[in-house]
Amino acid sequence: MQPLRQLAWTLPEHFILSDFHSALNDTFDLKPGRTSKHNRSWYDTFDWRLFRNKRLLTREGTRWVLYDFHGNTLQSLSSRRKTCRFFRDFPDSSLRDALRKLLDVRALSELGAEEVQSTELCILNRDKKIVAFLELQTSINRDSGERLHTVRLQEVRGYSKWFRQTADFLQRFGVRKQAGPDENLRFLVQGSGREPLDYSSGYNVPLEPQMTGIEAVCHIYRSLLESMHRNEQGVIEDLDTEFLHDLRVAVRRTRSALALIKDVLAPEVSDRFKKEFRYIGQITGPVRDLDVYLLSEDDYKARLPERLQEGLGYFFEDLAARRKREQRTLVHSLHGSRYKQILADWQQILDLQAELPAGKKGELPIGVLAGKIIHKRFRRVLRDGRKIHPGTPDSELHRLRIEGKKLRYCLEFFASLYDREQMKQLIRQLKILQNNLGDFNDLSVQQEMLAGYLSQIRPGTRKSRELAAAIGGLMTDLADRHRQVRTHFEETFANFAGKKNLALYHSLFG
Repeated sequence: MQPLRQLAWTLPEHFILSDFHSALNDTFDLKPGRTSKHNRSWYDTFDWRLFRNKRLLTREGTRWVLYDFHGNTLQSLSSRRKTCRFFRDFPDSSLRDALRKLLDVRALSELGAEEVQSTELCILNRDKKIVAFLELQTSINRDSGERLHTVRLQEVRGYSKWFRQTADFLQRFGVRKQAGPDENLRFLVQGSGREPLDYSSGYNVPLEPQMTGIEAVCHIYRSLLESMHRNEQGVIEDLDTEFLHDLRVAVRRTRSALALIKDVLAPEVSDRFKKEFRYIGQITGPVRDLDVYLLSEDDYKARLPERLQEGLGYFFEDLAARRKREQRTLVHSLHGSRYKQILADWQQILDLQAELPAGKKGELPIGVLAGKIIHKRFRRVLRDGRKIHPGTPDSELHRLRIEGKKLRYCLEFFASLYDREQMKQLIRQLKILQNNLGDFNDLSVQQEMLAGYLSQIRPGTRKSRELAAAIGGLMTDLADRHRQVRTHFEETFANFAGKKNLALYHSLFG
């Protein structure tokens, strides 16, 4: 059965509702329907994960509703819990399952709130049968007091002719801009300093080939600095783990650009800020390291027999306590004078781009520099990867992982200078290799950390015995996974270094 149609329009600011009512009464036989008044709040993550998937989440009293952009209800749930920040805070339900896939580790935050006044009008035919529904809705922004008027037309089955006639009348009357519930969200965030899709953790800095090297790097560094500033408060308030992750990525990309795009900035500038951003990497590292383990808790427990899982719970309780201490230290550092001075000085340098001292390659076109830089990093990955054999020590795979990361950053920095689909293909192929090397390195680091932790457990109590047994069991599992990941390296690298991929690199970069 074909779904019933519905259309919605945003009424212009100059629209006079009384005139609209009069025109409706003159044209149609109307019957008043339900009227309602309620408060509604709208939610999404900092990086708009719901909006990007054309989903909208609202709360009206105790009722949560997930909509699509057409206003269709996808899932709903009543919950008296006052705070639902993460998907896991919602009761078991289809809504929770949907949010798990959409939100992952990100927290919800309230984007705006409104008072909604709604009036339903039923359009009748000569037989006094309802042939269409009109809903007039006024949304009052609770922060600004501004109003948004919308009208929604709902079809009644068997009366498609009336649906078309009513739609034609509305358009003749001047209602022209079609709207969905996403328009309400855009209206509510006006004046808040935010707008849908205004932040993404992905990297996207458009460059032009004719830009000088110094112009290009300033574009890159400004974007990364903005990302640091955008995530800083979320780190301080500890809203979710991705704020710190994104801040660290921006810092790491900045350090990489300073090291990889050489001789564009004057040496005294690049050398100083390599050290300064290394400091920021150091102060943010301990909390992020603990986050990575804590986010793996369910996975770790699932890898152990049930009788060992309680012992592993003690381990994660200890990590959570350590994280609280490290978070306090991190917040203190972010409020500290050195951190603030680094970002202020870096901002000042970037603002004075025209006066920025250039290195010997600073005036060269970035279109020329980019190809040479990428080609150099690619040759290093090939060189180091081809040396690896089954007897190669783990340290060489770690070295290759670092080289792969440098190549990845270069591809991302300069992606806008080349064909989009070809660059996506190169990054996708490199990412497969990086995932293998990253998993191998992570498993090495995890085993070392657990071995150190195990050596510090004091024997004698039941808790310590259960903890030691759980850690030992987990180390055994990680060692097995470590060997499995290692066996896949040769095949993964062979695919990366295949003729098709090599030909694409050479055609684009030399």
